[in-house]
Amino acid sequence: MMANKKKQSGIALITVLMILAIMVTVASTMTGRLTLSLKRTEGLIFSQKVYWYGQAAADLGRMILNQDFADSDVVSLDQIWATPDMVFPLENGNLAGQIKDQRSCFNVNAVGLADQGNTPAIPVTQFQYLLEAIGLNDYSAEMIAQSTRDWIDKDSKSDAAQGAEDSFYQSRSVAHLAANSLMVDISELRAVQGVGQKTYEKIAPYLCALPSVDQTINVNTVGIEQPEILYALFKKEHSLSVSDFRKLLEDRPTSGWNSVSAFLANGLFNGLPVSAALKKQLSVSSDFFQLNGIVEFEERLRIVNILFQIEAKKAKVIRYQSGGFK
Repeated sequence: MMANKKKQSGIALITVLMILAIMVTVASTMTGRLTLSLKRTEGLIFSQKVYWYGQAAADLGRMILNQDFADSDVVSLDQIWATPDMVFPLENGNLAGQIKDQRSCFNVNAVGLADQGNTPAIPVTQFQYLLEAIGLNDYSAEMIAQSTRDWIDKDSKSDAAQGAEDSFYQSRSVAHLAANSLMVDISELRAVQGVGQKTYEKIAPYLCALPSVDQTINVNTVGIEQPEILYALFKKEHSLSVSDFRKLLEDRPTSGWNSVSAFLANGLFNGLPVSAALKKQLSVSSDFFQLNGIVEFEERLRIVNILFQIEAKKAKVIRYQSGGFK
């Protein structure tokens, strides 16, 4: 009888311990899930705050551009928007970045202009000259220029031996089609025939992709380290060198030239007839700017790329991109 009581007591104790173990496990699981839920909620809240800081960046960029355009029709590198590495402190974070004039780079979408009879559109040839000036060999430069034109134009017919249309891209290991539309971002160039990673990294700083086939270069904002952009524009008409344009940019007035005529009055162009088509590609103002920034909140970071268009001296956001680091 005594043995049975001890046995029953032992079973009861084991049962209690099992129940206790189960309760501890359940409690631990609930605590873990609650903690995870709280962290997820905290992450969402912080992400929302970073998002709104990014929206604030758009408002700040718009304010800066509006102020500069209210003061002058001429756009130059001594204005507030061109201040390098700007940092604005915010509550529990900051906004850092830089605004870049998108008329100081070569618009690849300009190669989508239609040919003039048997003569390739001027931007196609200029794009090839630019690539050669940057350091690509003649064959690669021609291939990329023609393939970019085929990627952007609306038809599916390759217009040159070095071009590439759907048939070429469909034969790749990851088959796809040519866009047959304007590029939205310069990174799309990576999908074009001949543009490998190293080539892209080499040429991308000179290029941009605007929602327009218009090619206009602001001579006041082209970087001193990028004279190849102006060289490419003039190459077909005049045998000036890259070093000629580098010297020209180094001697550029602090507030830039106040007109295209003042730019062309430089001694470099003495006696050189500049065609109306080339003059049309030159400007001392700009209508597209991009803010490339990093928003920080509570050690959380987000990259923002915001494209502004200027209309009637007012800036408006036409593209907002954001995301994490690559």
